[in-house]
Amino acid sequence: MTLPDDPLQIGPLRIGPLKIGRRRLLAGFGGGLLASMAVPVLARAGAEPLLLSAYGTGGSAGGEANYGVAGLNRAGELVFATPLPGRAHAVVPNPSRAEAVVFARRPGRWFVPVSLEGGGAGPAVAVPKDRRFTGHGAFTADGRILYVAEDDVPNETGAVAIYDVTDGYRRVGILPTHGTGPHELIALDGGRVLAVANGGVITHPDTGRAKLNLDRVDASLTYVETATGRLLEQVRLPLGHDNLGIRHLAPLPDGGVAFGVQDERPNGELQPLVWTHRPGGAPVPLAMPEEDLARFDGYVGSVAAGGGTIAASSPRGGLIGLWNAADGAWLGSVPLPDGCGIAPLDGGYLMSNGFGVVATLAPQGPTEGPAHVVAGFRWDNHMTAVGG
Repeated sequence: MTLPDDPLQIGPLRIGPLKIGRRRLLAGFGGGLLASMAVPVLARAGAEPLLLSAYGTGGSAGGEANYGVAGLNRAGELVFATPLPGRAHAVVPNPSRAEAVVFARRPGRWFVPVSLEGGGAGPAVAVPKDRRFTGHGAFTADGRILYVAEDDVPNETGAVAIYDVTDGYRRVGILPTHGTGPHELIALDGGRVLAVANGGVITHPDTGRAKLNLDRVDASLTYVETATGRLLEQVRLPLGHDNLGIRHLAPLPDGGVAFGVQDERPNGELQPLVWTHRPGGAPVPLAMPEEDLARFDGYVGSVAAGGGTIAASSPRGGLIGLWNAADGAWLGSVPLPDGCGIAPLDGGYLMSNGFGVVATLAPQGPTEGPAHVVAGFRWDNHMTAVGG
């Protein structure tokens, strides 16, 4: 991706026929980094929304990179920044306590619980030696059980590890994903069903993030009953799209799922990158203009849904796309260089990028909302909102 001269510049915002002028991001928060400390935060009860994201600092000009997880307020200001053992990926809040879990980037060896009242990190939970976490997890509605996506390395298949939150995150069981290379999973029906994005790609710890079966990608969206591990439904993309890996998910209000894909074996064709699925039906591609689809460059980094819309990001293309959740109609796009994190908030979204930007987007009445920069921070792929 070729970045503009000023990578912290957003715009124009393009929603249907409307164009809103470009605007430079002038707000910053000084040069002091909080990469080595956690600062107190207010209790979550009745508090303002807290935005959670993994981050990186340093690493330029031969310096050492540092990684952690941060909480921000809705204005994009740091509330806490907590160091972690390495680069992280997704952050998932517990629905019943002021705590979240942050997962190591694939192939992950740990996850870490983090307090949302003080920013403090609990003990890291290590993966068994023959397994690797794949970056995502989900809680049951009561917050007592955590499900974590992982690779069963010896058997080259996907699994879901079950952790008892009430017993110090003790590992208590395993479920199959009924697929290969799982990435994101989400809990449906209070945690009685898991929707799993099986990317269809085999990896191995000895080769890091190398993809070993690109000639035979077998992606699927599976619905798994958590009480038994039974496969309730398995969905594959239509013929001709077997080069696409299903990676990220977002639940829809009507019980459906939105999902984003990545082109694992580019063939020179533009293919739909965002789809929806309702249980019992076929996957439905969401249309977008060819110009925007080309800019997405075969890569969706995050998917979110809220306020009657679906949003998907492409950090490669520096673009956030928006659709109507009910009928899949294209609503427009928002340029954001290296933008990937998307969190539904107040009927719109908070967006983040690898240059420390946190910006607002109101898709239902598009306006160029406030945007801020946290100096020295690189926000990772996902942003999550909690509280409010």
